[in-house]
Amino acid sequence: MLTLRNVTFAALEPEALARFWAGVVDYEVERRRAGWAAVDRDGDGPELLFAKLPKSPTIELPIHLDVNVPDREAEVQRQLARGARLVSTKTEVVGELEETWTHLRDPEGNGFCIQAPDARRPRSYIGNVTFSSAAPRRLGAFWSGALGWPEQVAPAEFLQMLWDAGLDPAEEEAHYAAKDPAGTPPRFLFQHREKSRPEHYPIHLDFLSDDREADVERLSAAGASVLETKTDAERTWTVLRDPEGNPFCVE
Repeated sequence: MLTLRNVTFAALEPEALARFWAGVVDYEVERRRAGWAAVDRDGDGPELLFAKLPKSPTIELPIHLDVNVPDREAEVQRQLARGARLVSTKTEVVGELEETWTHLRDPEGNGFCIQAPDARRPRSYIGNVTFSSAAPRRLGAFWSGALGWPEQVAPAEFLQMLWDAGLDPAEEEAHYAAKDPAGTPPRFLFQHREKSRPEHYPIHLDFLSDDREADVERLSAAGASVLETKTDAERTWTVLRDPEGNPFCVE
């Protein structure tokens, strides 16, 4: 199976963007051979890597991060003062469920969301790696199999509350979530939102494997496509695309 190693941002100014994101999720900044990294000092969250890589200009990200914070409104104002740009704030209410989130862009234009308070954690953390998908349940099932993470299924009584409130049951097909059985964030969230598919993605995911060649073969059989395998003085990795074209690397 795969282990998420880092979320990689193609950056014009890797150090500056690493420092911005370290301030978003309370990480520390470290120099890396490939660029700069923002690292969780507690070792819980995924490493964020910022490297000078080609990226296509787009404001519609096929993959973005959702950040959970203790105080959404205060955090939004703090990030705006640090150079983020506001896109919108939305509230969704269905029956007893109410969710509010704010969509921002970082200083290089990468969209991300600040989500409503999470009482389970006293500090900011990356709650979701969110994929915009044409077929969320199909793409989610691919990633569940790739990672060995089961689908996160909502309790029956919660779903019934939504149906009783009038939510179209077909909306269940518009979302899929998979989470590490150990409970470690982030989860992978798939939403029915078709976005642009740039040639060079601004954000991609890197994974570690106990057996790269076997995992590449397994993922290919599940619907991934292999682009190339690269080797440098320290490592070998394979670049793939998932069934909807999202690039990722396996080392």
